[in-house]
Amino acid sequence: MHNHSHSFKKIMSVLTAILNDILIQKEPTSLYDPVNYLLKKKGKNTRALLALIASNFWSVDVNQIRNLILAIESLHNFSLIHDDVMDNALIRRGAPTINSKWSNNQAILSGDVLLIHAYRHLLKSNFSQEILNYFTQTAIEICEGQQLDLDLQKTKIISLDQYYKMIYLKTGVLIRFALTAPCFLSKKGSQYLDEMNKLGDSLGILFQIQDDYLDLYGQESKTGKLLGGDVFENKKTFLYAIALDLSTKTQQQDLIKSYHSQGKNKLEEVYSVFNVLGVKRAAELKIEELSSIILETIKKLDIHIDKKNIFLEFISTILNRKK
Repeated sequence: MHNHSHSFKKIMSVLTAILNDILIQKEPTSLYDPVNYLLKKKGKNTRALLALIASNFWSVDVNQIRNLILAIESLHNFSLIHDDVMDNALIRRGAPTINSKWSNNQAILSGDVLLIHAYRHLLKSNFSQEILNYFTQTAIEICEGQQLDLDLQKTKIISLDQYYKMIYLKTGVLIRFALTAPCFLSKKGSQYLDEMNKLGDSLGILFQIQDDYLDLYGQESKTGKLLGGDVFENKKTFLYAIALDLSTKTQQQDLIKSYHSQGKNKLEEVYSVFNVLGVKRAAELKIEELSSIILETIKKLDIHIDKKNIFLEFISTILNRKK
């Protein structure tokens, strides 16, 4: 349990009220029941929360940001549904995925309609063409990142630069959008686009590295997913990329062999190689480095200390998350 401040709880309360409107009450129920099934199993709502915190920086009215938040969460959940199909994932948020509970076809259609509803939310508000174009570019880049993820699963040797490019597109761009889009709704906010972009980039990388870390070193009951799923799917995570970077030629060959095997002891073998190479600590150090960059960037924003503290409380929650 987190002991959040009154200000943070107030932001969370506003977010909960907004996200109550994300459910789709329409027919045919055979189409919308699977969508609402996932949406009711609420995730961390990180991107929506970031958009609300960022809008608070610049005193943007909640009603002005409401449909943007709904669009962000709809786009994010669309990507998760299709991601689960491509990964043949069985568990999402501690419950069966749409593809395992219904079918792949149903999941694809569920994701499709949710993406279209994301645009429906945007078009309800009089957002500038700039925001609409930015949202569209973000959606395209998420798909490009997912393709890179698929491509890298077939590749045995990857560099850290390849990994960073993939996660920037797959994960980072929507986190960046959530933080920067509210700037376009405020004259003062528009003056801090560079800082907010830097904040979004660093946070996006941090968030994905943490996901990679928790997939292997987290607690299954907390993550709501099977531990080691990335290893079984040959996913090219930060842990794998940094392991290759830290290894000798012989260690690299052993790692590649273990990571791409189908043996019953695959997870134990990979875990053992990672331990020898100090992968767990390397990931923790990278998370600490990114945290420092984020804290330095937030200091540069000319906003009230109370508003900064809400963001810092969010960062603290992220750094201590178990799922």
